[in-house]
Formats: sequence, C-alpha cells, structure tokens
Amino acid sequence: MDSKEEKVVLEWQRSEPVDPSILTEEFCANARKILDMGIEEMPGYSFDCVCGKHHSVDMKHLLSGSGAVERLPEILENYKEAKDKKILLLCDKNTWVAGGEKTISVLEKAGYNVKILTLETENYPVLVPNEHALGTVLANLTDDIGFMIGVGSGVISDITKLVSHKTGRHSIVVGTAPSMDGYASINAAFVIGGHKITYNAHYHTCIVADTKIMQTAPDELFRAGYGDIVGKYTALSDWRLTRDVNDEHYCEITAQMVENAVNICVDNTEAYFRREESAIERMNEALILTGISMGITGYTRPASGSEHHLSHYWELDAVEKGIPHPLHGNSVGLASIASAEVYDIMSKRFEVVANVKAPKPDFLREIYSKAGSALTPAELGVSEDVFRASLKNGYKIRPRYTIFNFTRDHGMLEEVADMVADKMCK
Repeated sequence: MDSKEEKVVLEWQRSEPVDPSILTEEFCANARKILDMGIEEMPGYSFDCVCGKHHSVDMKHLLSGSGAVERLPEILENYKEAKDKKILLLCDKNTWVAGGEKTISVLEKAGYNVKILTLETENYPVLVPNEHALGTVLANLTDDIGFMIGVGSGVISDITKLVSHKTGRHSIVVGTAPSMDGYASINAAFVIGGHKITYNAHYHTCIVADTKIMQTAPDELFRAGYGDIVGKYTALSDWRLTRDVNDEHYCEITAQMVENAVNICVDNTEAYFRREESAIERMNEALILTGISMGITGYTRPASGSEHHLSHYWELDAVEKGIPHPLHGNSVGLASIASAEVYDIMSKRFEVVANVKAPKPDFLREIYSKAGSALTPAELGVSEDVFRASLKNGYKIRPRYTIFNFTRDHGMLEEVADMVADKMCK
C-alpha cells in the first residue's frame, strides 16, 4: 500500500487509529472482501477491519431468489428444536395471504408441526408493534414451541426477532415485501408507552427473501423499500458529519457497503417498479446489505440518521392520535429530502457541513419522482403543523447527533426549520 492510500485508510477512523504496521495489503484486502460478496456468502463471515473494530456477520443462513421458501426445510433440518417441537408461525391477516399459506404448505409437506398465530391491533388498520402484540405472542409461546418463524415485513420481523431473542429461541423471517432494511438488523423497533424504542435483539437465524412472494407486494410497500434505501444518503451524511465534528467512530468499508446498496437500488429503479424479478432480487440484496451494515458495526449509524428521526416523529404523532400513519420507508423518503434541505442551507454557511457532500434535495426529488413517492408533506399525509414541529423537535427522538443537532448548536434551528417548512409546504 502506498503512503497516500495508507493516509486515507487511517483517516477512516480517527478516534481509534490503526497501527500502520498492520495495514498490510492482505489485511486491507480481507477487510474489503465483504464488498464483493454475494449476500448468501456473508453469513458467518468475520474480519478485522481497518476502522479498528472486529466485524462479524453472525447470521447463520440466508436464502434469496425465486422460490427461496421451498428451501426452508433444508435450513430447519439443522435444528433439533424445530424437528422435535412445534414451530410458532407469526403473521397478520395480510401477510398470511402474501406468504403465510405458502410457508405453511412447505413446512407441513416436510412434516413439521406448526402453530399459527395471526396478530392484529384492535381498532387500528395495521399491526402496531406494542405491548399488546408482545403480550399476545408471549401468551402463546408455550413450552412445546422450539422455533419461531415470522412471515411478514418490518413489524412481524421485529416482533419475532425480539421475542425469540428474549426467550432463547431461534427465529426465521420469510419476507413478504421489499419494504424496509430491518430483515438483517440486530435491532427491533417498538412503540412502548407511546414512545418509539429500539431494542437490541439478534440476527434471525435465517432470512428467506423469496422474490416470487415479494413480487406480489402492493405498490406502497415497493415504494417504502425504495424510500428506506435511498434515505441512506442522508444517514451517511449525518455519520460523516458527526465523525468530523465529534470524532465519532466511522467505518469507511461499512459506509461503502451501504452506498453500494443505494447504488444497486437507484440503478434498478425502472426495472424494480416494473416488478422484474431480477430487480426485486437486487432490491432485496440492498435491503439486506444495509441491515448487515448495522449488525457488523453494532449500531444503526450506517443506515439511520435525521431522516429516521423525522419519520419516527410523524409515526408517533399518528399513533397518539389514533390515525393511520405512512409506511416507514415512505416517510423516510420524504424526510431525507427535508434533511437534505437543511444540509443545503447549512453547507453554504459552514465549511465542515459542505465537506460532508450531502445529497442535494433536488437530486433526491428526481430519484423519488421516478418511484411515484411523496415529494411534499401533503402528499404523504402529514399536516404542515406536524411537519414544521418535527423539523424543530424531531432530533429529540434519539440521542444521535445529526445535521439538526448541528443547526441547533449554532442557534439556527428555528430559522432553518421555518425556511424548509415554508419551501416544502407551499
């Protein structure tokens, strides 16, 4: 490695500098190997990274592609508790139709004993991951259940993941929509006591990303996955900003993994929305890659920033009022435009912000317009009052430094928030 490359590598992680003597060509090649892997190769891979941390993908199995659910018995064959005891299958009324019936057919044909639990939230149009949902699953988790399978997307995946983690069971998720990046995350998001709380959980033992199942998901879910992925542009910007302002840990290889995922998504936009199966598989890869990025770093920085704070603010406001809220990824898409607007304003006043090279808001609008995504709060179903309030208070949702914290610290948040709200709500 020449001295210029070595300098770049060392600047990736300033707070935990790597001894230059270990930065051999082989060391760096091993760290970068994950960038060239197919997603089915990643489970079990570990490496010492040039950022100073040891990264590992602690997931055991990953099945992707057309008809992937048919291979599910191959995975379960490795687990005595799945063969000797019952499997609890979690779904809601929509995901039962999308993938539950197919999954049950595969399992019963292979001789597995399955108990089905269909979850719902009373007096609410969609399933909310709250205390009631958790209690319902725990009440049905009898001693004769040895394994858990969730059939669904974000909410079902998180409920399955957290309960299996807390009770010491293995879990599998059969994804029903390319709608979010949490399939491969070690975190689980819940609404507890009216607050959005992220809990540490574990990797699913296996992710099943069957493109045949996902191909039938509603348009809104397709757009949600797209929004969740493209929103990583601002998440990465926030990560670079806090690296430069607060010397926070930063891993360039992980950041590159996420950026590669976004590029995969954007490059396949038209084919994805034509529901071409190969493009859906690329989207699944992108979503899983960003989930893995959070797992190998041990925190959500690579895939979640100010755009997620705004999205969570809108969701919590809707839940409190008992009204439907936009899907997470669709909210993230619009929120990333708002965050980019703040970056655009602040980059003209502060060099440290300009150096982050955040995406321009019109660049994001152009991308999202191809997907038919909401470009204004009104189109998303968020009122101007809530939108304006979120710009001023959304950063409080998580103790994570973003462009909104930077703007507040410089006494400009009220002014900038009103500027962005005036522009986006007109």
